[in-house]
This record gives sequence, structure tokens and C-alpha cells, in this order.
Amino acid sequence: MAKPTLIDILNNETSYPYSLDDFATFLDQSYCLENLEFWLAARRYKYYAYNFYNSNAPLPPSLSETYISLLNDSFYDDSSLRGDAPAHHEFLKQKLDEIITTFILPNSPKEINIIASVREDLLTNVFSYNNYDPSILDVVNNHVFELMQSSSFSQFLLEAGNVELRMSSESESQEDSDNSACSSPSGSISQRGVFRRDTKTRKQKFSGLKLKEKYRKLIKSTPKIGAAS
Repeated sequence: MAKPTLIDILNNETSYPYSLDDFATFLDQSYCLENLEFWLAARRYKYYAYNFYNSNAPLPPSLSETYISLLNDSFYDDSSLRGDAPAHHEFLKQKLDEIITTFILPNSPKEINIIASVREDLLTNVFSYNNYDPSILDVVNNHVFELMQSSSFSQFLLEAGNVELRMSSESESQEDSDNSACSSPSGSISQRGVFRRDTKTRKQKFSGLKLKEKYRKLIKSTPKIGAAS
């Protein structure tokens, strides 16, 4: 079967063992979850900022359908937060400041690995020019995407593929066990019990259901896209 792309996973369009949850768990175990969290936060900021800077313009074709289908934040339909409304500007400032202080500043809680010149350009845009256009995050966002693609994604696909193979093998074993139930009921019950416990253990090891709570809002309300930006 064809493996999902990184965009498929980031758009939360895949299922276990290739789900966004599973990818987050893998990154957490690899001590680089901050890359995914930043990428989701930056994409969500673009969602916030688009209405402010383009309130009278149509959404780009590549974003329109998915943006419209996922708009569930009340601010989007609040006229007081459109155009040059001060409330919306303060909202954007707050959200971008959160991204800067969480992921960008040196020694920030979830500092991402970017080169000094890129960091300096972003900080200058924000603090010297008061620029809150989402495009100022593009260079960093693309860098983080490429970092996940090159350093994490291939290994994730390999491990997820191994899980998928084990699931397929265990499913075949379960079918064989069920077929032998007529001739050996007690053995079949024991076999099924072992299989179920083993499957549950493996899924808990790889699935990130608890981890997902940390960024549930980002996953649920971030619009899907078809490219890295």
C-alpha cells in the first residue's frame, strides 16, 4: 500500500499507525516534538491573520475549501475583529508573541533549531517594525517542515510500517485461531486472549492519545493545506 505523505499526516487525514497522534508520539520520543507544535501553531496563526489582512479579498484557491470547512472560531464572523479593528490587531499581537516566546527566543521553553540570521530577521520584523503579517513566519515554517521531512519522517514511516506488518500478521494469526475453535475451544480462547493483550500493549506504546491533549485545539482547528506553507 502507498505510504501517506507528511502533508497527509499534518492534515490529520490518516489513521493508526500513521495518524497525526502517532507522528506526535514518535517526535516526542525523539525529543523533537517542538517542530510539530511550532508548525501547527504557525499554520493556525496564518488562519487567524488572513481575515485581518485580507478581510475584503477571497481566500486563495488552495485554501478556500478547507478554510471554510473548518472555521469554527467565533472571532472569524465577528465584525469587530475584521479589517483594522484594534481588538483584532491586539489578538494577532498576542498570538504571535506567544509563538515567539514559546518557540523562537533563545532558551524559550520549546526553542526550535533555526539559524541565527533567520531568528534575527523574524524578531526584527516583529519587535522593530511591528509586522504581524503571517508571511514573516514562512521561512521558519518551511525550514521546520523540511527538518521534519528529512530527519524524522522517513524513520517514522519505517516504524509505523513495522507496526502495520505486525498488525497484519496478528490478524492472520487470529483468523487461524478462530478457524481452529471448533476442534479446540479452550486453546482458541487462550490464543485470542494473548493476542488481544499483546495488541493493546503495542498500540499503547505507539499511540499518542494522552499526548494529543497537549495540543488538541491546534489539531482540531488548524486548516488543512496542500503545501508546506
